[in-house]
Amino acid sequence: MKTQKWIKLSVLALLSGVIFISCEKEETFTPEVNVSEGFTVRPDFIDTRPTSVIADFTLTADDAVAVKLNENGAKSKTAVVIGISDYAGTVNDLTYCDDDADDWAARLQTEGYSVTLLKDLNATQSAIESALATLAGQATAGNEIAFVYSGHGSSGNIISTDMAYISSSYFATTFSNSTSTKMMFTYDACQIGAMKTALAATGRVVIVGSDTRRYTYDGTAAMANGVFTYYQMEGFDTEGFSYLEDDTDYAVTEFLAWAKSVHVKVAPSYSDLYSGDFDL
Repeated sequence: MKTQKWIKLSVLALLSGVIFISCEKEETFTPEVNVSEGFTVRPDFIDTRPTSVIADFTLTADDAVAVKLNENGAKSKTAVVIGISDYAGTVNDLTYCDDDADDWAARLQTEGYSVTLLKDLNATQSAIESALATLAGQATAGNEIAFVYSGHGSSGNIISTDMAYISSSYFATTFSNSTSTKMMFTYDACQIGAMKTALAATGRVVIVGSDTRRYTYDGTAAMANGVFTYYQMEGFDTEGFSYLEDDTDYAVTEFLAWAKSVHVKVAPSYSDLYSGDFDL
């Protein structure tokens, strides 16, 4: 019965000219008639490897080390930005995650950050591990730290282009020595809510586009971003917000309103343990 239901929904979506890929199978997604351009769910990550192999490609706290801080050098603003639309093979490819990364990199560079940008096939497990270690090493008192990810998420993991799962516990351990009191982490990915809990600490703002089970969406061609990232950028560029908290409140509100208008459910949120107003 469930298969028949989704076949019918798929036919209706094609007839209406809307690309609508569902990854939350208990929900029925019915776009409004006036939606003229397609958008897609960032769907379930398809991994047909045996469970034992997946386990070998999953990084947890047991695989991480608390990175030693680099206390030398002048004070700095350092960022790592990752956007993966192109995954190994084609079945898991997304649309606007690399565009999300480009926009965030440009925004952070404008604000004076030195940015390491990893996109698509360059965002391998080893490259991400190396970039995270370097970033965590810079997380000293007086330094400002930013991390951005847009791509597949699954059960609290981000997923590298070569299909490695990097967990919230891996992130938490990697950054556990940090003494920076000004750090931002933002994730536009499905089922990524565990990052908000794992990384919550004094001085940090942790932003997630989903909770532990909901999904995020690639926007329309006019948006040319993930929907959540689109509203984050609009907050800075169009609304003129100076502070991360104001921008995030705007993005959360607009993403929820967008979801209501197209009859889907989303769960963006953030944790704010930064003292004062966080200016990028």
